[in-house]
Amino acid sequence: QGGDATLTELYLIGNKIDDEGVEILVDAIQNNTSLNDLDVRENDGISDQGGMMLLKLVNDISSIKATLQSNHTLTHLSVKLLLLDAVSEIQARIDMATRINRSYQLCNPEAAGRRKVITSHLHSANRAELCRLQGVHQSLHSEINPLHLPEVLALAGRHHGQGELYVAL
Repeated sequence: QGGDATLTELYLIGNKIDDEGVEILVDAIQNNTSLNDLDVRENDGISDQGGMMLLKLVNDISSIKATLQSNHTLTHLSVKLLLLDAVSEIQARIDMATRINRSYQLCNPEAAGRRKVITSHLHSANRAELCRLQGVHQSLHSEINPLHLPEVLALAGRHHGQGELYVAL
């Protein structure tokens, strides 16, 4: 290709990639702004730990800042894990994050990050599930500046309903 060629699709199906390979791959593409499709299916060495690293790549729930700094460019990410229960849960959460990326692909990635914060941090059921999958054990509210709390609660109520306000309080 020419000098301006960029990689937009990467298919690593059946390449004997393990969790260590996933870690290297995640580090390499964390800040990538051109790769849209990544397929790592049929790599039997990828365990649920590797799947979790891929989930964190597109939606790191450890903090609001980490979510905003997650990859918002990947619009398709396929992984097949060894444990069937983990496959459905982790892949479903990866799909949720990449669906958000797709919906904001043409406008701006920062909007995708904000949407992930609203969907992941300000929805108690989603947050609880993502925290469980990613091994995060901290309260969201400790991160929020008290001066911003009314705005955050209004945002949660507007996007998730009054029931979420009661859970948040």
